[in-house]
Amino acid sequence: MPFNVMITDRFDVEAEAKLRSSAGLVVTRSAQPLPTSEELANVEALVIRSRTKIDSALLSKAPNLKAIVTATSGFDHLDLNETSKRGLKVMYTPEANAASAAEFTWALVLATVRKIPQAHRAVKTGDWKREALMGRQLSGLTYGVIGLGRIGTRVARIAHAFGMSVVAFDPYKEESYFARENCTRMSLDEVFKNADVVSCHVPGTEETHHMIRRLALAEAGHDIVFVNTSRGSVIEEHILVEALEKGWFVAAGLDVFEREPLARTSHLVGRDNVVMSPHVGATTHEAFRAASLEAATKIVEFARTGAVTDPLPPDEPWMAASFAKSSD
Repeated sequence: MPFNVMITDRFDVEAEAKLRSSAGLVVTRSAQPLPTSEELANVEALVIRSRTKIDSALLSKAPNLKAIVTATSGFDHLDLNETSKRGLKVMYTPEANAASAAEFTWALVLATVRKIPQAHRAVKTGDWKREALMGRQLSGLTYGVIGLGRIGTRVARIAHAFGMSVVAFDPYKEESYFARENCTRMSLDEVFKNADVVSCHVPGTEETHHMIRRLALAEAGHDIVFVNTSRGSVIEEHILVEALEKGWFVAAGLDVFEREPLARTSHLVGRDNVVMSPHVGATTHEAFRAASLEAATKIVEFARTGAVTDPLPPDEPWMAASFAKSSD
């Protein structure tokens, strides 16, 4: 019997060829990231990206669906309670974009602390008054990592290479892990009190939603460069704006926002001390290809043997706590 697979979004050409050449697989593409009832009628497996929102409305259109693979490391576009109720197998590609996301974090760090966008604009306008472009040397400063997982660990290692000391918050990592990575374990509030640069590397879950509190920033007591390449939901936008206005954050590098796309009327727009990008931290040819090929492999193996790798929800303590909370 053929196994019907549908791709709903952008997908690497080589990865798609791998799917189409696999015996027993019938591969189709939806016209849009959100497939219609007609398109989904016979589909047994979906290959998606973040523009395909998996919820009860979509799942009700796919009566034969057995598996979903998202070619992303994030998964807040999937209602995992709903997929669990329906007994669906759900997988993701957590390793594919880790290097790209970590590298982009550092692109934002350097852009903010050395005022690179402002320097670029100055040269284009013929302005060589360099006093306003005075930046900071990273060597000797303290870097704070929120979430010492795949990406956060890479970011911490790069910080060490810059000659920075590293403090980190991650309640789910063992002491031995902190010791191995030469990171000082701290609470979330302590990270803001001790670090000169802070970056976020956590998934979008119930537990991380608005995890950065106004009081922690107000009590930090020194200028902080804040970088977020994880999820905009970790901090409320009005608190982020207040932190920039009051100097709790001397600068910010933001690839993610509480609401995306960011409204043109947002108070973050037009600030000279904010460097922004449209959620492109993992947007490299290499990460896209790796995620697509990994997703294709997962589909092929599932069709052949029923094997499930990198399941969602992840079999991790942090996810178990959040998943239980969202199920209440």
